[in-house]
Amino acid sequence: MSTRAFTRATALLALCAFVALASVGRVPGVGGGSSGTGDSLGRTSPVAAKTKDFGVTSQPLSVSVQRGQSASFTLTVTPTGGFTGPVALTATGLPAGSTATFSPPTVSVTSTAAVTSTLVVTTSASTPTGSDVLTVTGTSGPTKHALDLTVVVSSPPPAVAVSVTPATVSVAPGSTATYAVSVTRVNGYSGAVTLSASGSLPPGAQATLTPSTLPAGTSSGTSTLQVSTGTGTPDGTTTLGVTASGSGIAPSSTTASLVVDSKLSSKPFALGGSVVGVLYPGAPARVVDLTVANPNNQQIKITNLGVTVRAVTRDGAVVSGCSASDFAVRQYSGSYPLSVPANAPSTTLTSLGVPTSALPAVTFIDAPRNQDACRSVTVELAYTGSATNQ
Repeated sequence: MSTRAFTRATALLALCAFVALASVGRVPGVGGGSSGTGDSLGRTSPVAAKTKDFGVTSQPLSVSVQRGQSASFTLTVTPTGGFTGPVALTATGLPAGSTATFSPPTVSVTSTAAVTSTLVVTTSASTPTGSDVLTVTGTSGPTKHALDLTVVVSSPPPAVAVSVTPATVSVAPGSTATYAVSVTRVNGYSGAVTLSASGSLPPGAQATLTPSTLPAGTSSGTSTLQVSTGTGTPDGTTTLGVTASGSGIAPSSTTASLVVDSKLSSKPFALGGSVVGVLYPGAPARVVDLTVANPNNQQIKITNLGVTVRAVTRDGAVVSGCSASDFAVRQYSGSYPLSVPANAPSTTLTSLGVPTSALPAVTFIDAPRNQDACRSVTVELAYTGSATNQ
């Protein structure tokens, strides 16, 4: 009896000791200095190694642009866990009619520092308006990370574009410089366009735009800028400005240069010509094969030519309801100078080798209004130019 009782007591004490030992093994910090996490029996396990990886971010995430413009994003590739290596960047889901360019297309991660690339999404005139989500993917070996970006495309506002050619005209004092002014209506604008000249002209010079207003209803139009100088106009270069404006649109401006040079001693000559063909609304441009008369005993070089509609008449009288604004003049677009032989009574531009496509031309503007007043009128043209023997 006593022996069995003693044995049970001994077993109970041994159990208590084991439980105490197990409790001591869960105390934090116990583990013989080994790093890791202890289990219920006091054992430890190693910490999992960090994964080498990278992330792709963008600033900004969304860009709004007008059709035909570009959206720019700054992409940042950030390494983690000691990642190094090349990361190739690609884009999918672009808006229709657009292109994507990465600079650079592949970034190289060589340290813990982040690296960047610029993404430019260029839209076109055919890109539909609306919001498009494109996906940028960074790839390095089997590792890929994707990022969604948004491009919001809108229609640009109605506007006009204006240009002046040539960019520079050089004349002697007392001569007239002629420039061709081209106006293009864009983005649905169809209203009238008013042209104005600006710039501080030299003494004795005067600028004239013919016509100064282009009627509504056409997609494009032309005008002529003429700057007449006086015999006392000093030498120098002047910047001329031409501005096109209309109702509800932002003005558009461009510039050209006038060079007055007394070393370009002016030589007398005469210009003539006539419209080849019949003018009527919708008819193609009718060329003007200019003639040059050189009375000098030496060759001259034409450095500038200009044609304008001086008047619209019927039987010698001004016509009510029809004016120079009903006609457009395309200026000479060939090269300068044009050499004209000495003592030439009448030399045509075509005989000087000027192609028909470069000749001045006149067009009857097909305006959205009644133009019956222009029936059987005479379009009188005026010619200007400058020449030198140098």
